Amino acid sequence: MDDPIKPGTEETFPTALPRSGRLELVARDLTRNINRRYSIEHCVDLFGVHLVETSWGRCGTWGQSKRDSFDDPDDADRAVRTHLRRRARAPRRIGVAYQVVGDVW
Repeated sequence: MDDPIKPGTEETFPTALPRSGRLELVARDLTRNINRRYSIEHCVDLFGVHLVETSWGRCGTWGQSKRDSFDDPDDADRAVRTHLRRRARAPRRIGVAYQVVGDVW
């Protein structure tokens, strides 16, 4: 039986998005009433500004969202990696791993 909290599970989790990419994640454990969703999107607007938008909350609700803008694409990539590293540590924090349920490349 696989242990979702073992360190090896982080290796299969995505660590980056391509430019203009979106990733949808879900963490569910219905026996413990955990039903979370998280999405992250990286895009470039018409003025060349890099936007990183994250939204999170309970599945089936509006939840919350945040949009950060970056002039430097490396800063935007760093922000995406930071968010994804935090989601990869979910088994240690909440006891359930996030699963990729949708991506648009």
